[in-house]
Amino acid sequence: MKKSLKLLFKAFKIIIAVLLLIYILVFAYVSINKRSIIEQVTSDIGKKLNGRVAIGDVELSFFRHFPKISVLMKDIVITDSMYATHNHPFFKAVHVFAQLNIMKVIKKQPPLSGLRIENGQIYFYTAADGYTNTYLFKQKKDSSNTKVNKGKSDLRSIVLKDVSFTIDDKRKDKLHNYFVNELKIKLDDNEQALLMNTEADVVIHSMAFNLARGTFLKEKNFKGDFQLRFDKRSTQLQFDSIDIRLSGQRFNLTGRFDMKGEAPQFSLQAHAKQIGYEDGKTLLPERIAKSLAIVELDKPLDVDVNINGPLKGGEPLLNVNWKASGTQLKSPFLDFENASFTGYYTNEVEKGLPRKDPNSIIDIENFSADWHGLPLTSHNIEILNLSEPILTCDLLSQFPLEKLNELIGSSSIQLQSGKGNVNLTYKGPIVRNNNTNSLVNGFISFENGNLLYAPRDVEMKNLNGRLVFKNSDVMVENLQCVVLDNKIVMGGLGKNLLTLINTEPGKATVDWSITTPSLNLGSFIYLLKPGKKTRSSKNKSSVSNAASKIDDIVEKASFHVNLHAASLYYKKFQASNVNADVTLLEDKYLIKNVSMNHSGGSIEMDGSIINQNKDYQQAKLHAFMNNVDVNKVFNAFEDFGQDGISAQNLEGKLTARIDASMMLQVNGKVLPSSVQSIIDFSLKNGGLNNYEPVKKMQNIIFKKRDFENIRFAELKNRLEISNREVKINRMEIQSSVLSFFVEGLYSMKGNTDISIQVPLNNLKKRGADYNPENIGTDKKGGKSIYLRGRTGSDGNVAFKIDLFNKFKKEKESK
Repeated sequence: MKKSLKLLFKAFKIIIAVLLLIYILVFAYVSINKRSIIEQVTSDIGKKLNGRVAIGDVELSFFRHFPKISVLMKDIVITDSMYATHNHPFFKAVHVFAQLNIMKVIKKQPPLSGLRIENGQIYFYTAADGYTNTYLFKQKKDSSNTKVNKGKSDLRSIVLKDVSFTIDDKRKDKLHNYFVNELKIKLDDNEQALLMNTEADVVIHSMAFNLARGTFLKEKNFKGDFQLRFDKRSTQLQFDSIDIRLSGQRFNLTGRFDMKGEAPQFSLQAHAKQIGYEDGKTLLPERIAKSLAIVELDKPLDVDVNINGPLKGGEPLLNVNWKASGTQLKSPFLDFENASFTGYYTNEVEKGLPRKDPNSIIDIENFSADWHGLPLTSHNIEILNLSEPILTCDLLSQFPLEKLNELIGSSSIQLQSGKGNVNLTYKGPIVRNNNTNSLVNGFISFENGNLLYAPRDVEMKNLNGRLVFKNSDVMVENLQCVVLDNKIVMGGLGKNLLTLINTEPGKATVDWSITTPSLNLGSFIYLLKPGKKTRSSKNKSSVSNAASKIDDIVEKASFHVNLHAASLYYKKFQASNVNADVTLLEDKYLIKNVSMNHSGGSIEMDGSIINQNKDYQQAKLHAFMNNVDVNKVFNAFEDFGQDGISAQNLEGKLTARIDASMMLQVNGKVLPSSVQSIIDFSLKNGGLNNYEPVKKMQNIIFKKRDFENIRFAELKNRLEISNREVKINRMEIQSSVLSFFVEGLYSMKGNTDISIQVPLNNLKKRGADYNPENIGTDKKGGKSIYLRGRTGSDGNVAFKIDLFNKFKKEKESK
């Protein structure tokens, strides 16, 4: 064993000695032939390049890359013929080490086996007029042969350290600029291909195919250990599924660069998993990143990128696909939680058009997310023309209606139950402005819902129907519900509502229609109460801001309501075939074109109700009654707020024109002292039954006649009502019991003063067939007895004979 070890050690020493001897011999040979070797290397470089080569100093290096021997060229500069014009040297380096194959040196063959460049730059320049220094890159033709030298290269390695590499094409406005911290390439040359095993550490300053369009991968660090293949037959540089890092982010790349032909092309595919959205944007030109900045994502994406284009300049075709899952997404319109979707970007929507922003698109598919607790989906979201982005999208959702309460945050409208469906589309600018909502189309439907309108404490039950959005208009279609036990079908149109809600809610108008088979007006007395002032949440989020705008519309907008009720009733009042136009403003109601059938005749009216304070509303009324049953009218209207004559006293068909104003209490009752009214009336086929003031006349005259059931000729007069007093203008009463004229003041405040003129011709007997006829209020009536009725101490009206007609004299004196 010891003997074997001794022999092995002896053999090792012999090998070392032989190698040392060989190196000494090589060193001696190189030293002796230093000048010729340097001349051989520099001559070989000169033969391969077409430019001017300037070398500051040349020396042999034995120990820097031991055991290899190198020719060290210092301060080498290679320039083209137009260098004095553009001042960009084609090549420049502080140190260039040319590693030598010593056997080829001895054989006088091209000895270059490796190349190391330190502190240098390589600059490919093309001027605006088309001149380029890239001709220097072309190999010189051998002087002894017109053919270009071909075949396998003896170069086995290339190392670049601290080298700048630039492609500057002024004609194409193209600029690629890379700084190589270190690049190691091991070459394996065969007949078909050149294989390059590469280790790279490069900073990309610019990769601009068109400077005006921005640069890719700006200021990104590129690192990788991979293999490249150059196919000699197709003159194509290839790499397949290589792993690299860009600023620390892992990417997998596959690419192809075709060098042949007048229009060489390249194709590059990149794939990255879980890349941050913000990080991903920085890999793209600023203009594209700015377009993508319209949204924000808080979780990384899976991304696939395809870039295809010309090598000699021009905008490449860019296709980007991505996939997001469970991310928070913020946009100019809405912010989403738990968003998942796939996306796509390209800068060539229509082939043949320039690959610029107007021809670009961002497309998002399979979108699902939560928005304030509501599940949302979208079939397609598109952003076209990234120079002036136009968004097209749809939005779908199904949800319990009560989930909308937190979303809209309105204190006016509170949804209590039911189901909702949303189907909306939007097409318009992606920058929010006051007209943004005007580009919304679609509908929101309600099913079996309950809604509380808080300012009036009124509940809408069993709510079914839908809201339709068309541009800036909002339509309500077939909205059915039960309000205070009234079955109602509603529809409406808010013109330009979605724009005005953002700008001037007080100028918004809503045309509304209400149809009901039966309407209990008493259920809506709450409308006479001032609405409760409601306030949305103080949270200044976009949701609470929207809620505030909804409340503003509810409180400030003008609602024009067209009402039709087959029947209507309020306390004792009943009517059929009711139609009305009602305008609900912030502080008043305007009532127009009211028509209805009532008490065997018809009623038409206009009016208004104005908020005065929390206790009273001021009402104004202009009404026309045509051929209505006077008994039913007085009964329905509760004797018009007076107790001078009641429904039970009257019969006949009444036609009247009424102008009145009054104060209404919040319970709907009239404040009697507030009534101001002028009534022009005509009562035909009239009867006066059991009317006490007339019956008292029987105590004075015609005691045998029937004063309890009196029949009249047409009664026509004007009554003026003010502050619980009725002014009776001179009125002719031709009746079955007597004829008389009456005038004066009937007062519910104890100021009654009525004069009754009874012509003496009443003394004539009147049979059962007597037909009373009017002679006119302008007639004096002939000789007459005058009765005067005044309020007595007991508060009742007492009639006495007015022998000298003092009533008239006092009236004239006034």
